Amino acid sequence: MRITDLRQLPAWSAPEPGQLPDWRADLAEFTGSAISLQTLSSAINAGKATMIPTVPVAGTTYSPGAIGAQLLARLEVQRLERAQLYYATDDMVSLALAAAETPPTEPVRESRLPSPAGFMVFQQPIGGYAVSVGDALAGTGFEIPGPDLSLTSPIVAVSWSTWTPDDVLVDGRPGSVRWLNQSAEGQMLAFGAMRGVWLTFYADAGSPYDVLPPDLLVSVGPDGTKVTAGMLATDRRITGPVSWDNEVVLAYGTPFGDTPEDSTLRWAQVVYTAWQLMAQTGSGQLTETASIPRARVGQKRDRRAGIPDDGTVRIVNVHTRHRPSRAAAEKDAAASTGRREPSWTCRWPVRPYRRYTCLNPRAHEDGGCEHEDRIVPGHVRG
Repeated sequence: MRITDLRQLPAWSAPEPGQLPDWRADLAEFTGSAISLQTLSSAINAGKATMIPTVPVAGTTYSPGAIGAQLLARLEVQRLERAQLYYATDDMVSLALAAAETPPTEPVRESRLPSPAGFMVFQQPIGGYAVSVGDALAGTGFEIPGPDLSLTSPIVAVSWSTWTPDDVLVDGRPGSVRWLNQSAEGQMLAFGAMRGVWLTFYADAGSPYDVLPPDLLVSVGPDGTKVTAGMLATDRRITGPVSWDNEVVLAYGTPFGDTPEDSTLRWAQVVYTAWQLMAQTGSGQLTETASIPRARVGQKRDRRAGIPDDGTVRIVNVHTRHRPSRAAAEKDAAASTGRREPSWTCRWPVRPYRRYTCLNPRAHEDGGCEHEDRIVPGHVRG
């Protein structure tokens, strides 16, 4: 059996906005669990992590991954516990993707963050990447009984917070953790003194094999052992609501430049563009936000778990003045797989564009002015 049309696979199913506080609590709890630390440790030891904290510990028997996983998990739990909660609607995701087709002109600014720490879930994926079964089995001795199958892991949520390399201390000493940034080519670069925003991207929970029919034959071992998709599926009792995928730091004051497709930088470009859209007010307002308060019983649960945020969910949507028609949204939905970024061409036939605006024209000549991106809606209704 071979699946040739990705639309045959189940689409990402977003939660209802009111579920986000429970998602956040469950995710924070899972991130600090033994199974999560083991997964993080394995990713670091296998060279699959981007941000790697290292601590020189004389005579230790722990692997670099075990130490790094503890530090990464500690930071992520703190980020989630302090996060304000956001839910980006289908139309909002499509607007951010359309505007992000061109990278931001302005350098990365802390003022663009809608809150110092946040957790945002997207009703549609903001991107994804292909996982080849053949690549996954390379060197294992297992063979694929038929043509290779490429599965997509959709990126469906992000957390963030302002970050410096001294945010994690060992024995109360600043600078005791040395942070390395691993490129896609495996090159290691040490972080110097800096301030920026740390973003952690989350994919659909579990394994890419979860979306396949359980009886689908995936591989055959050297001894003839047959492995089906069901044998590789995730036990949902030991996973969070979404899966930690990867992370990136954007240094304040640096430009985006060219961003490779299906990369953390490309996803960060979409998130930053969404922040820009959320920040625009007045005649240039393109989004609107509605709030859902957390029930008291839920707030009590959060406080017992050490979560100080009140659990309010902010639903971010395209402003009613610019919201596309439902007919246009339905055409885009029909052209989308639900496992990659959605089609937006019917909703935004002439995509929004950026205008690098001078905020103080009187000081423009002597160089004392400041510029920022303003996103113009263009012909949003076609």
